[in-house]
Amino acid sequence: MCRRETGVRNWLTAALVVGALSLPAAQAQIWAPVGGMTVAKGLAGPSSGPIQFVWYSSSGNRLLVQTSSRRIFETSDFEHWRLNTTDAVPPVPPGAAAASLPEPSARAIVRGSRMYAQGRGNIFLSDDNGRTWVNLTAYNNESILGGGFTALAVSPANSQEIVAANQSGVWRSLDGGLSWRGLNDGLPNLTARKLITRRVVALADSSLIRLQSGSWISTGTVDFEVATRDALSRRSGRQFTSLTQAGVLIYGGTGDGSLMVSRDGGMTWSDPQRVGTASIDRLWADRERPESALAAAGTRLLRTVNGGLFWDDVTGSLPQAAIHGITADRAAGVVYVATDRGVFTGNLSLNDAGAAASGWTLISADLPAAPAWDVRLNSDNTLTVALDGYGIFEAAAPKRAGTVRIVNGADMTDRAAAPGSLISVLGASVQRGTANGTNYPVLAASDQSSQLQVPFEASSGILQIALQGAAGRWTAPLTVKDASPAIFVDSEGAPLFLDPASGLVMDASTGIHAGSAVQVLATGLGKVTPDWQSGVPAPAEAPPAVRGQVTAFIDGTPVQVTRATLAPGYVGYYLVEFQVPAIVNEGLSELRIVMNGEESNRVSLYLKADLAAQ
Repeated sequence: MCRRETGVRNWLTAALVVGALSLPAAQAQIWAPVGGMTVAKGLAGPSSGPIQFVWYSSSGNRLLVQTSSRRIFETSDFEHWRLNTTDAVPPVPPGAAAASLPEPSARAIVRGSRMYAQGRGNIFLSDDNGRTWVNLTAYNNESILGGGFTALAVSPANSQEIVAANQSGVWRSLDGGLSWRGLNDGLPNLTARKLITRRVVALADSSLIRLQSGSWISTGTVDFEVATRDALSRRSGRQFTSLTQAGVLIYGGTGDGSLMVSRDGGMTWSDPQRVGTASIDRLWADRERPESALAAAGTRLLRTVNGGLFWDDVTGSLPQAAIHGITADRAAGVVYVATDRGVFTGNLSLNDAGAAASGWTLISADLPAAPAWDVRLNSDNTLTVALDGYGIFEAAAPKRAGTVRIVNGADMTDRAAAPGSLISVLGASVQRGTANGTNYPVLAASDQSSQLQVPFEASSGILQIALQGAAGRWTAPLTVKDASPAIFVDSEGAPLFLDPASGLVMDASTGIHAGSAVQVLATGLGKVTPDWQSGVPAPAEAPPAVRGQVTAFIDGTPVQVTRATLAPGYVGYYLVEFQVPAIVNEGLSELRIVMNGEESNRVSLYLKADLAAQ
């Protein structure tokens, strides 16, 4: 266990003391940018998003662009951009007459003796009025600037200075196209639309980017929901505009304002419920109580608490604006929405069909004035926001006063516990915990929260746990099942994977190779053989094995589980080892584990199709 301890102990210590125990200390939101506004795509420089038009001022001392969000930005030093609210996009000038064009749809521009042409996939130069053309951007049959060119501008002051706009941003050359430099740094044009995970984001074209070493890089894959939505649309004959799944329930929304539910993997669907005329563009369902779900229909927020049998309008006094993203904390009765007017939070019951949402508060006032496309509540009680053009931001969620609350120690949800698992008590520094006369070992405590282990001898059922600390005494409900698996995630929502050979922590975002063995840390797998004493670290040699059968699934396909034991050297942690199939689809995948019919949280892993050198 010595090698494993060197690779894991620091992470576990951080998860125990920081991730699981910390709560936001201040009410105000202090937003921090994540990853910048550009993406590494292997082009001539960092890229951003689509540019609709680019042009110079009449003197050539300013360059202006219109982004895909129809905002106009300008630069005079070609380093810094500022929003321009006075200029209008000029008419597109007619193409110059040329002896020939490099592409049928190309548009030619003449400056002095030089003629440039903007094609769909490249930029061209001619010095003989279009009789012959040189491709300025092609290398190995690909454009070094990316494709989808939309505009080309030549400086009025210098015929060698040209700027091209395309689907990857804006690009400048000072030598007539012999070399190029991107002008995308600092340009608010990242089309972030959906938070797949805290580290993976879907853009407007459904392509995925992921955070690596502090920067966004292209994954070369697309949003899994899009492919699923298309497949289910073809199967059902209905055109879904949004989907979400929780447990066995799949919620689907359509462009005509209808909502449906499937309970058999999309084979059959309930009769459509027409809730209005606006398209259903986003759905959210509670992973622990799938019957509770929310839907965005234009400017309206809809709720169901009975698995889609009935939806009610819970918009309340939310300022009228298109809703793009939804997340919620059912246990706390709090909902967050991302809208065209920013991010709002309100109070809303998701356990019963009570009153509409109330107390709506804008929490993104300190962010740039731009539509918010998505919002995510993370396990460490932080919020992640996707802001149109400006990228990703994070802040502590607004502090919520309330009673003492118990959550799962692995993913900070209110899923049930199991004998041997870890629980976190939020809102109390606990010195002692008991239920039904059984002691619950206290493993760590801070001023705001504590971590306890459910004893192996705990009985199943809904219990009342008595908690005692220096500041007082509390009681809180706790549901215990024979098994309630949960995969440990860090404060960014990333699971903890280990390399079985070295025992070192793996960065799952950089890719896990097909055919390799991987270990993941979990809790909630219940009793073990031989019996083990609660509150005592598991032995380094021959750790007790999980009594029940643990299964694992990657993208819904079962994979071989080769080992399920207590994690050597730790309390309340279980080690599950599984085998990645030899043939996989490269890209972002989803992992979950199941025991006794109980599913864990779903976590992301990035698979690489090539087998690592052995």
